[in-house]
Amino acid sequence: MGEIGAKALFLVQCASVSVNFNRPNRIIIFLAFVALLGLGLWLRLRFIHTVQLYPDEFVTLLAVKMIGQKGLPVMPSGLFYDHGLLFSYVGSLTAWLGPIRWLARYASLLFGLLTLGLIFWLGRRWFSPAVGLIALTGLTIAPAAIEWSSRARMYALLQLLVLATLWLAYEGIVQNKAKLRWAALMTYLGATLTHFVAVTLAPPLVLAGIAVWWRERRRGEEAKTREVVSPPRLLASSPHLLTEAAALILILAIAFLVKRAGQPKGIEALDASGALPGLGQVFSIYSSLSFNPVDGWQAIAPFYLTLPALIFAPFALIALITSLINSFTASSPPRLLASSSALFLSLILLTTTLEMILFVSPDRRDDKYLFMLLPVLLLLGAQGMAMIGGQGSGVGGQQLAVKPLSSIYYLLSTIFPLLVSGLILMATQPAVRALLTNTGDDYDSAFAYVQAHWQDGDTILTGTPAAAAFYLGRNDFYAVQRRGGYDYRLLTVNGRAVDRWLGSPAIRTEAELSETLSKHKVWLVLERWGLQREYYDLPFQQQLLAQTRYESETQGIFILRSQAKPQPLALDPANPVEANFDNQVRLMGYTVEPLQPAPGESLRLTLYWQALAPLPYEYTVFVHLRQADGGTVAQADHRPLDNLYPTPLWPVGETIRESSQLALPAALPPGSYELWVGLYRLETGERLPVQQDSSGENAVRLGQVALGEEIGD
Repeated sequence: MGEIGAKALFLVQCASVSVNFNRPNRIIIFLAFVALLGLGLWLRLRFIHTVQLYPDEFVTLLAVKMIGQKGLPVMPSGLFYDHGLLFSYVGSLTAWLGPIRWLARYASLLFGLLTLGLIFWLGRRWFSPAVGLIALTGLTIAPAAIEWSSRARMYALLQLLVLATLWLAYEGIVQNKAKLRWAALMTYLGATLTHFVAVTLAPPLVLAGIAVWWRERRRGEEAKTREVVSPPRLLASSPHLLTEAAALILILAIAFLVKRAGQPKGIEALDASGALPGLGQVFSIYSSLSFNPVDGWQAIAPFYLTLPALIFAPFALIALITSLINSFTASSPPRLLASSSALFLSLILLTTTLEMILFVSPDRRDDKYLFMLLPVLLLLGAQGMAMIGGQGSGVGGQQLAVKPLSSIYYLLSTIFPLLVSGLILMATQPAVRALLTNTGDDYDSAFAYVQAHWQDGDTILTGTPAAAAFYLGRNDFYAVQRRGGYDYRLLTVNGRAVDRWLGSPAIRTEAELSETLSKHKVWLVLERWGLQREYYDLPFQQQLLAQTRYESETQGIFILRSQAKPQPLALDPANPVEANFDNQVRLMGYTVEPLQPAPGESLRLTLYWQALAPLPYEYTVFVHLRQADGGTVAQADHRPLDNLYPTPLWPVGETIRESSQLALPAALPPGSYELWVGLYRLETGERLPVQQDSSGENAVRLGQVALGEEIGD
């Protein structure tokens, strides 16, 4: 037969063995793919039907509703809502099928499932079946992927469009097909209209594209040197490339103009004459050169340091380094092409991360904005794992190293991805359980309570106007007073600050708050985190609590009502006091209102506290009104600010103003009575010791109260 014939026969026999052993391998991998897809579907459906809507989802749902009414996402405030523009239109297309609450979430679910399929296909196409399966496992179980492909927000669509853009751009370069590159430009346009953060991909795409073009050019030169019959087609310079570059610039200009139309940070509305300056405004808002990379890294680090990304990140680094080394040392065409896709993905991930750290404005650095590149991290990490496990691959799943075709090898090639996938699932399972058990703030029950008790003339005040609009069809007042982080929620309309979605008047000062609560019957629906930590400075918060009454609490949300005759608090005590409770709490003074109460009236006592150290327990305040002989005639025990702002939340050094109402018996004779106050733990009854206590009972004598006639202390 000759030497050539013998070699040909040997290759045919090897191919036959390969097919025999590859078929069960492929069947197992396919079954694992189906199982993971089913798991991903189940986890996301469970999230959709057990986890509450959160504030931003209400805004998206409002935008979807406005598109249905007006054809554009123009909010009742007049704002053009650009955020998630493409997703809002997708949601409006499904609105006729049923409640938008569910259908908008199902749209995210669909995009999430498509991304699962695409990451498996790309991993298998660019690397190996093992890489595809491992990357799919990571995206299936990633808590962030479960959440964002289950919420009525744009992030799942963004991730799908970004991954499609990378796929089409890479294939368009290595295959030198203009139609693929144009398809990549179209998906990139969709990504920028889905979320503005996609504009950060433009420099990495250009850089990675140039790097891959250089790799392909080098490969073509090597193919010619070795007289290969069909060397790779080179990406030649042509007018088409200039057109594509112009299209990319146009896409970025469109993205900037759409973002400017959305009035970021509440800047004035865009008009035709201000289009070009508007681009500069957006650039200045979203970009900032940072000379402190540590702070930038800390802002985005959770993307890399939460499971399962934490597992993949070190192996992604291995794949990155290997691809760089192969750029200069690889000589065989399969190795060169295999590392080309890894180099492309590595440059995308690395450059975008550096952009976030060094060039994005501090208030826009957020690990969730890197979510669009989670599939890239997982693909690189899976490739790094496969390389270490001897499953590193080239184009179409071909092995980088020549290995003997044996049943043992193919058995290992099947076991390896299944074993790694199983370990990833087990390691990430606690985080997934925590995600699904945290059902979020219960807006459904909170607004159902308000609806059930609503009366004519009632009004609603919230920090989440879109939620009130979703349930009640209205929001009358917006109260997020703390300046800084929430100013972006405001617009100025006719010289008045309003919320950017409904146009509700913004309550920004204590005087505006008191006026609103005194003139209107107001329901207040406020998230626990907003009321306790985020929305208000302490004086404003305490004025709000003093002029409202507690109605109910659902999971994570407080429901309050304005009092019939609200009385603002005095910011400073009328009567100074100096009392130290075990070096934990200091009592600085008190105010009594009215000064001369009559029997049968209610006496309001405002106490001014200051935490000297973090308070470990929820303390209860006791207030006694005593006769001269020590007998108690009236008593009020209460937890200061109740569970709305319990003592463990008190910041050290800040003044806490809180009131108690002391009902005076109608039969109480006029005269002089003494006020006593102290702190104790309700669970044990143990009083907090008073330093230099002279009463013998760990209580502080405040002073005298005159009933019926004025009597001095």
